[in-house]
Amino acid sequence: MTSAAGRLHCSVEPVMLVVVHDVSSVFLSELEYITDKLEPVVGQQMSAAIVPRWHGSSLCRSSPTYRDLLGKFSEQLLHGWTHQSGGRIRPLSLLTGASDEFWGLDEATILERLKFAQADFRELTGSHAEGFVPPAWQLPIRASRLSLLKFVMRFRCLESCRGHHGAQPLATSSWDWGRLGWLGYGGERAGELLRRTGKNAIPCIAIHPIDVRRGYFARALRLIEALARNGYRAVTASELIRAQENQS
Repeated sequence: MTSAAGRLHCSVEPVMLVVVHDVSSVFLSELEYITDKLEPVVGQQMSAAIVPRWHGSSLCRSSPTYRDLLGKFSEQLLHGWTHQSGGRIRPLSLLTGASDEFWGLDEATILERLKFAQADFRELTGSHAEGFVPPAWQLPIRASRLSLLKFVMRFRCLESCRGHHGAQPLATSSWDWGRLGWLGYGGERAGELLRRTGKNAIPCIAIHPIDVRRGYFARALRLIEALARNGYRAVTASELIRAQENQS
């Protein structure tokens, strides 16, 4: 059976998601550059994946510049609390610079960290986060266990936290795979493959501040422009989840 979001994808026009990760004052200049380049193509139909305390830093107070930046996004998502793990030595942590915040944690610890993250998110934005993008795409529990959220955006699917049947497949293109910058080309190829082979998969372009320095942002922008020329309309994850809930 085709999902509600899949019907949205296949009906009048195809859709895509544009998600800017690692939204923190630490990367303010890169984020302003990214949004300035994206806005002429997708308007404000972008999602901000916010990290309240990047790598354990103090909470960024909502300065006018930061508020202006967040105002450019039509959707604000939670992207972990610190985006940093507890220093366990494992291959994924070494590759990502210990960015896999939730991997290896038990459910109680995960829920506690998300509670703290939500409190900081509200202080920064004035609202409650409905969606969650796991740091380094790692969340070792089901979305249904996250009662404080409505949905989780994983690498290959958008998953409701409210028990709605099925998950919307995503074809994610992401260029930031940690310390080894050249892996970005592999991430780009993976996104291409998922778009070609994923049934009803919605293109999801994940952009990181480090992509600007590494030269990958220009490639991400060209992909978004190409999709737009081919009739793809940028939407938010919340919009897709609402369509799913209305049809369930």
